[in-house]
Amino acid sequence: MIPFDVVVQTSARGGSILAQGREILRLLDSPGRVLSLTFFVDAVDAAAYGVARNSLLAAVDGQFGADAPAVTVVAEPSSGGGDVVLEATVLAAPADVDRRSCGGVAYTVVTDRGMRQLHCGGIGSGLPSDDPAAQATDAFAKMEAVLAAEGMTFGHVVRQWNYIEGLLDVRSDCPLGHQRYQAFNDVRAVAYARSTFPTGYPAATGIGQTAGGIALEFIALDAPSDVHVAAISNPRQTDAHDYSGGMLVGESLVRLKDKCTPKFERAKLVARGNEQTVFVSGTAAIIGEASVAPGDVEAQTDTTIDNITALVEGRRLSRLRAYVKHAGDIPAVRRICEEAFGSIPAVYVQADICREELLVELEGALRVPARGYE
Repeated sequence: MIPFDVVVQTSARGGSILAQGREILRLLDSPGRVLSLTFFVDAVDAAAYGVARNSLLAAVDGQFGADAPAVTVVAEPSSGGGDVVLEATVLAAPADVDRRSCGGVAYTVVTDRGMRQLHCGGIGSGLPSDDPAAQATDAFAKMEAVLAAEGMTFGHVVRQWNYIEGLLDVRSDCPLGHQRYQAFNDVRAVAYARSTFPTGYPAATGIGQTAGGIALEFIALDAPSDVHVAAISNPRQTDAHDYSGGMLVGESLVRLKDKCTPKFERAKLVARGNEQTVFVSGTAAIIGEASVAPGDVEAQTDTTIDNITALVEGRRLSRLRAYVKHAGDIPAVRRICEEAFGSIPAVYVQADICREELLVELEGALRVPARGYE
């Protein structure tokens, strides 16, 4: 297996986005081992997002040049306010690293012992943000092209992140309304229907951002027969792809007979010998398919942690992201998570969750054990 770690860096100084980006990137050890970069920024509209994205891409270009990895800029303010937060995925053991691009999308391919791992991000759409179905269709077409360039399909994806501007917004141009998240789910289902999923859908997160339209980030795996890849269900939760119609909001923006459920697994296991990685999808305070503890962020955080604990059979996560609907709730969520998971790389950001009543969503991964650099 190809183990990798996540390093979280937060700007300690103010100044421009470009200056913060440069400062953060200088703190990274061994840039050649970096597989992907995910920046979290405070951007309230398209103009602010464009400035932040261009500034951070310039900082990456200055640091990496032609060897730049995949870069995703997410419009989700961190717990530090205006500071930039970077989550860098870095190689944790020797392997061959190759930087590539397809249609202007940069990605990294890592090869080790017959297995190829593809890290890609920053896949977006230049289409208007008031047409989420068209945006999602464009983004998934670009993602599919990257996969095809490496001889892969959507069925090879083991982890996917979906950042959606105005996640819960509902257009009122039909009797039941058109929700942006539901439009995304419908487009994803149409795209995924072009592939087969012998090991289940990817682990995934669908989360809001304040600008930037739709952005996709993913990890795909082309694995030999000695690598075991499997979906993991949660005994406390209904699989999202099996939700009943009552959990789906509004009408479809895609011309389908029925609205489509979210096509992801609660977690995904990748194992080779005694090495394992479990990708934990975005998880919230949902039991069965019903939300619990409305209005109580601490109770929702406790329930979410219980859900993750059941999913990973009591093992401690190696890294964590926490998405919190209200910025004022981040300290409480951080306290509870640190009590549960200890000191691990973690990012806390403000973002809309996939249901109006949900106040927090947690995701992460665990990796046991891995070969280290000698």
